[in-house]
Amino acid sequence: MGQLGWVEGRDYVIDARYGNGVFKALPTVASQLLSTNPDVIVTTSETSFSVLAEQTTTIPIVFGIATDPVKRGFAVSLKRPGRNLTGLTNLTPELGGKRLQLLKEILPRLKHVTLVFVPDDLSSMLQLEDIENAAAALGIGVTRIAVRQAADIEAAFKRGRESSTHAYIVTTSPLFNVNRLSIVDRLLRAKTPAMFSSTSYAEAGGLVSYSPSYRDNFRRAAGYVDKILKGAKPSDLPIENPNQYELIINMRTAKAARIAIPKSILLRADRVIE
Repeated sequence: MGQLGWVEGRDYVIDARYGNGVFKALPTVASQLLSTNPDVIVTTSETSFSVLAEQTTTIPIVFGIATDPVKRGFAVSLKRPGRNLTGLTNLTPELGGKRLQLLKEILPRLKHVTLVFVPDDLSSMLQLEDIENAAAALGIGVTRIAVRQAADIEAAFKRGRESSTHAYIVTTSPLFNVNRLSIVDRLLRAKTPAMFSSTSYAEAGGLVSYSPSYRDNFRRAAGYVDKILKGAKPSDLPIENPNQYELIINMRTAKAARIAIPKSILLRADRVIE
């Protein structure tokens, strides 16, 4: 916003509200936020902006991460959203298969993967089919394990161990983001490899992540806010796809788990954490 000429405190005020990964809290958070009559709302995933969209059809909403806003009925088309929502996608369904392919390259003997997902989260659910289709093509067995709240995480990974999984794919969800440190800690102690959907997991000690650059997405989201505050309608602002993707490898974790990362992967990595 600063680069676009806006000064916080002089030109605008940020009123931040959080659900902290508790989905049942979102309607109340949304209601409280909307009662302040904001000029524009910036939010993250479909899980949060879908709740907001149920409560307002007039206040502009800009999202930084959307899985498939057209398929989910939040926009008429990417080119012309037609409603009070616009922003950027993260192409999550399409990236699910790519993440599994990368994991297979890192672990050539991979035969069984566990998908950890949140059934109450639209973004998390939309990834499953793409990953399972890729798994079928690669001859990899899949076990689904659902997590509905933070208290379920320990049991989920225990089930994964009992199923003799070779690796995990942790799907995109605010619930997992909020609890990423405990998730990574469990995997490190078990020395079980996992693929994640955000760089923050690899930075916290996860083996590998592949995702759009969320930092870049939200920098670009500021451009939407700028246009809306200057009079543009969100219904006329095209929804855009990510411009940048990041493959992050945590070599400390790889060495601790005695996983030899192929040179072909290291050469393609955007960052290697030593």
